[in-house]
Amino acid sequence: MALATWWKGDPLPALAPVPGLTVAVCSDAALLAEINALDPSEVRARLDAGHRAYLAALDGVPVAYGWVATVGAAIGELDLRFALSDRDRYLWDFATLPAYRGRGIYPRLLQAILAREAQAGAERFWIIHAPENHASAAGIAKAGFQAVSELSFHRERGVGSLALDHRERARVGAAVLGVSLVEAVQAGRVLSPCWRCVMAARSGQADHVPCWERDGDAHACACIVPDRGAQRAGSTGAVAEPGA
Repeated sequence: MALATWWKGDPLPALAPVPGLTVAVCSDAALLAEINALDPSEVRARLDAGHRAYLAALDGVPVAYGWVATVGAAIGELDLRFALSDRDRYLWDFATLPAYRGRGIYPRLLQAILAREAQAGAERFWIIHAPENHASAAGIAKAGFQAVSELSFHRERGVGSLALDHRERARVGAAVLGVSLVEAVQAGRVLSPCWRCVMAARSGQADHVPCWERDGDAHACACIVPDRGAQRAGSTGAVAEPGA
């Protein structure tokens, strides 16, 4: 699961305007419940927990949404809960309605959130996506986020973070989430390398995951889609839950 970040002062890629697109904070629980396909009580719980909902509309019609955690959040698949400082925001649960996908709404929604929350005092923004969710990864990158680490389970359970190109930001991200930072040379032995292996680790079957290295030998991962080594299968998507 990839962790990406944008810090106040980082450049924002120039995106051509989408005519008729507006983005605003929304506190209408009934509307949010409808577009999120959630029970209104769940929406109210999110709002009460300090989450802000942003709604993108095209010519006044709601077409996309996303949530911003300001106090704390949870990543359900990793069974991970964490608190946030006043400097940090965690972005989660984004979706564009099917009829409006492919129009570049997602990265523009993200940039609108960055601008508004940075103006309100936030300095660091964090977002995750499942490794096989290429559309989400593309939208996040177009908005200006940089991927800094990969999150996965330790053999002994608990969550670890493998730094990518931006080690210092990966270190900060690991501290925000409350997870350990793993060296690249250790990753194959310490962290589950793919999504189905994460689920196997979570269910307590870590000792039987075939694609973790054993005795110094690297095993091919059965979860990798043939002929597309960078794509991993089996994810239901990165889902965050309301946090304290």
